Amino acid sequence: MSKESLKEKFDEVAEHYDRQRESLIPCFHDFYSITVNLAQWKNNEPKILDMGAGTGLLTKFLFEKYPEAEFTLLDMSEEMLKVAKNRFRNYNNFKFITADYTTHNFNNKFDLIVSSLSIHHLEDIDKEKLYKKIYNTLNPEGIFLNADQVTGSTQNLDDNYQKNWIELIDNSNLNESEKVSALERMKFDKPATYEDNLKWLRNCGFEDVDIYYKYYNFCIFYAKKP
Repeated sequence: MSKESLKEKFDEVAEHYDRQRESLIPCFHDFYSITVNLAQWKNNEPKILDMGAGTGLLTKFLFEKYPEAEFTLLDMSEEMLKVAKNRFRNYNNFKFITADYTTHNFNNKFDLIVSSLSIHHLEDIDKEKLYKKIYNTLNPEGIFLNADQVTGSTQNLDDNYQKNWIELIDNSNLNESEKVSALERMKFDKPATYEDNLKWLRNCGFEDVDIYYKYYNFCIFYAKKP
C-alpha cells in the first residue's frame, strides 16, 4: 500500500483521531506521560521536532512541560495538521510542515526529536535511514524519543501481542465503524522487533540507547546523541 493511501486513511479519521486514542492505545497514559518525562533538556526553551505529529497530541503534552519551547510539527496529512494548527492557534512558537519526513530536508537542528505511532509504518530499510537522518538533525546531546509499536521477536510473541490488542479494541467504547477503520489502518503497519530498532539506533552513533517502557507491542525508545 502506498504512502498516499496511508495519508488518505489518516485524513479520513483526523477529526476523531484524538478521541479514539485511549481506546486504541491500552497504555495511553503511561505511553505519553513517560515520553514527556524523558524529554529532558538543559533549559526551558528547547527546539523540539515532532515527526509524524498528526493532530499534535504528543506535542500538546510536551507544550505543558515546555510552554516556551520552539515547536516544529511535521506530518504528511494536511487534515491531521489542520487539527494541530487549530489546537495551537493562539501561540506563536509553533511551525507546521506538511511533508514526508523520509524525504524532507531539515535546514535546522533540534534539541529534542520525538515521534509517536508513526515510524512503524516504514519499511525496515527506511527506518534505518530515518534514524540516521534524525541523528544528523539533532544538536549535540540531543535526545530522540520514539513511542511506537514493535513486532514480536518470535511468532508466538507477536501472536500474543496482537491477541491482547484486538481483545482490548473489541471491548472498548469504539463503535463498529471506528473499529473497522482502526483495523484497516493496521494493514499499513510494518513494525520491526525492538531488538532491531535498538541495533539501528546504536549503529547511527546514539548513546544510552534503551527501552524505558514496554507494554506488549508498545515501546518507548530513548537515544541520545553524544
